Amino acid sequence: MEYVEALKAFAQCSENKDEAMSVLVNTADGNGRFHVTAPMFKAVLQQAVDEKLSLDELEFWASILLQREDFKVDELEGSLYALSEPELMGGLDKAKIERLIALLD
Repeated sequence: MEYVEALKAFAQCSENKDEAMSVLVNTADGNGRFHVTAPMFKAVLQQAVDEKLSLDELEFWASILLQREDFKVDELEGSLYALSEPELMGGLDKAKIERLIALLD
């Protein structure tokens, strides 16, 4: 998997997200750019609602998107921060994720 493919796979939490994470771990930050859009973000949130992605994985995903310079997340930064620090929201559950999806519509 190439680096830009890894950025995309991780940002979209695709089936290859584990392979993508391996590529990201072994490549210095800032070697590419990938814009994370609201529709992509909502699709990942829906995976959590559908229990295809655990709440811990969602928290980890949000943290990585905020930490790496490779991901452009400007318009989603507040939502990602809330997901990466769930204790600030009083915990994270499906109902809160569904509300977040509705707010993005």
